Amino acid sequence: MKEQGQHSASKPMSNGNNEDHSSQKADMYKTLSGHRAGEAAIVYEHGADVEALMPKLRRSDYYTLPRIHELAAKERAEPGFCSHVKDFVVGRQGYGSIRFLGETDVRGLDLESLIQFNNREVIVYMDDSKKPPVGQGLNKPAEVTLLNIKCFDKKTGHQYTEGPKIEKYKEMLKRKAEDQGAEFVSYDPTKGEWKIRVNHFSVYKLLEEDVNTWINHEDLN
Repeated sequence: MKEQGQHSASKPMSNGNNEDHSSQKADMYKTLSGHRAGEAAIVYEHGADVEALMPKLRRSDYYTLPRIHELAAKERAEPGFCSHVKDFVVGRQGYGSIRFLGETDVRGLDLESLIQFNNREVIVYMDDSKKPPVGQGLNKPAEVTLLNIKCFDKKTGHQYTEGPKIEKYKEMLKRKAEDQGAEFVSYDPTKGEWKIRVNHFSVYKLLEEDVNTWINHEDLN
């Protein structure tokens, strides 16, 4: 009986120790989960929730640079990395890409709902009501590359890659860039690659009728 009494008496002590440890763990969690600011908080949160911070992009033909798994690795190694990604790129294979100039906070961005590439066209913030002020979010300076911008002879289907036709085509692209408030950067007639620089985002595109109008004008000359 005496031994049982001692054993029973020891239980509260054991439970007390467990409660103390639980309390310490709770305090530690509070500290690490950001109740007190500091690097420990960032390390704890990112170790557990780094995936939740990653930009979302589910479509297989869209991509980012750095790739999302590379962003996750960087975020684990350097907590806070995704709040200032330099020259972040979003693109769609066969359509084009956007390189956001400078540092961009990519944490939690649903890129699929924000950026849409169509043929010779890119739209950022399809819903104008969700577009932030210029300089915030993705509404910032960027270099846009649109593909499939090629100069063809309408009658023969021959693609021009050099010569007077290309020089005139390039002048047309410069005017179209200016009309949309953008700056012409370059045109590669072989790749069909048109680069422009923008200060903020709207819709940037080259319409089929623009090309047809240019072709018809050339045919008359």
